[in-house]
Amino acid sequence: MQNVSIPAAMIAGLVSFLSPCVLPLVPPYLIYLTGATIEHVESDEPAAASKRAIMMSALLFVLGFSTVFVALGASASLIGGLIRAWSAELSILAGIVIIIMGLHFLGLTRIGLLMREGRLPIPKP
Repeated sequence: MQNVSIPAAMIAGLVSFLSPCVLPLVPPYLIYLTGATIEHVESDEPAAASKRAIMMSALLFVLGFSTVFVALGASASLIGGLIRAWSAELSILAGIVIIIMGLHFLGLTRIGLLMREGRLPIPKP
């Protein structure tokens, strides 16, 4: 996967954009991005002010979207690093939990938390 050329990546992005899952989302996205309403379009506002408002909306939208995904990626990377750093201890803990569950399943131990039962009430006809 390291030998993907830039034109091939651009074509793949275009095909992905034109897919039936994404293409119908483009008009609502653009309307949301511009924040345009019928009253806004009908007003006598100068074109420069309208363009400035649209650019500011687009910039803030992209910044917000980027912030969320950067935060999600950073937190996933942090959690992955913690799991990798503590993998030996976590594997020992997982083995102990599996042994305890096996003993419970065999009936040799009785864990109250695992003996509980929850049911939804069945309505009477």
